[in-house]
Amino acid sequence: MATIDPSVASAAQIPLQSFAIPEFPPESTNLQALTLTSDIKLDDYSKLLEDFTIPKLPASIESLTLELFSLGYPPGFLTALSERLPSLKSLVLYSQLFAGISEESRKDAEQFFENEKGLRELHLLDVFARPGFLSNVGKTLAATKDGLRFLEVNYSYRHEDQDFLTRVPATELVHLINPSLVTCAFNISPPDVTDDPDDPTNLGEDGEDTQRRKEGVVALNHTHSLGLVDALVEQRTAPTGLLLLNITLYTVTLEHFARILKKHPGLLVLTATVYLEPTKEHKQEMLEALTSCPNLEQVELVGYPSLQFYKAAANSQADTLKDACPTEEDMRKLSEKCPKLESLGINILRTSSLGAVEWSKDEERWRGGLTAPTNTPPPPQDVLLMDGSTPQAHLS
Repeated sequence: MATIDPSVASAAQIPLQSFAIPEFPPESTNLQALTLTSDIKLDDYSKLLEDFTIPKLPASIESLTLELFSLGYPPGFLTALSERLPSLKSLVLYSQLFAGISEESRKDAEQFFENEKGLRELHLLDVFARPGFLSNVGKTLAATKDGLRFLEVNYSYRHEDQDFLTRVPATELVHLINPSLVTCAFNISPPDVTDDPDDPTNLGEDGEDTQRRKEGVVALNHTHSLGLVDALVEQRTAPTGLLLLNITLYTVTLEHFARILKKHPGLLVLTATVYLEPTKEHKQEMLEALTSCPNLEQVELVGYPSLQFYKAAANSQADTLKDACPTEEDMRKLSEKCPKLESLGINILRTSSLGAVEWSKDEERWRGGLTAPTNTPPPPQDVLLMDGSTPQAHLS
């Protein structure tokens, strides 16, 4: 395999079996992106948290990705790393407990952000942290001169973990919102599922196929979204030039949904989880809220079903979603208020089993419509209704 001349390489990925970063060739002055990936065995992880080595790094590096450091870093590692990366603009953290498990590690992680005054992009992908850490990071980022421009938070939903959502730091994440953001994404994504029947991730404890059970996501209940709504609309924290907004991790009521959109009329791309009622009145209110953003180009609405929705589905009503979703005529009228709109989709917790609506604009005509449900599975155990009860309590 041919090697790349270090003098022309713009990116490097280094697997680490310890916290000793190797020396870089002196000619690697054009390196812009560095990825460090943990290849540390779990049995060895704890004892390797006692020492680290970081050489001089190319000053040209502007993007850093840290992957799979499940138990964090040795105290002092992140501070030293930040001191060697004075030009950092983009940070990607993937699948880890970033602030570690000790007080020293937490302070080290906070100092990392204190040192990176030029950070413009932050991507937190399946990242967890000790209580209070993300709130402090939000304060640090808000105090920087130019502020964060791009924020992406994503969690991959884990059906097999019934306590998963309780570990998501819902109330702290919203402290990362600040007026300088142009992209703000709090996403919940479905688990990766393959079509291979022999894939062990598709099998339950009994060996049966669990693919249907693993479909879709569950968003945080609306009681967790009040801080999000406030952060997006209050003068002190609301972004002033927001173009892309994704809030599928949190469920918002239709009232809060409309309030957010009125605050951000310049949105181009919108993805949100909204409480969904199977009625035409609800549909009209939802479409009316969208007209507050005349520049919209793409919209995905993830429906968080109401009790009425589940009752209709339980009674095998194939058109449960029909009244709640726009028709071609509705789309034509919406286009009059949002002339740049190219696509609109509505689904139920990102599943296909309860049906979905997909509309896309082909020249001047809207094409698509409702996809009928394929089955009517029971609601997930961790879905909560507006009153805090579960659908099962009303359907049994």
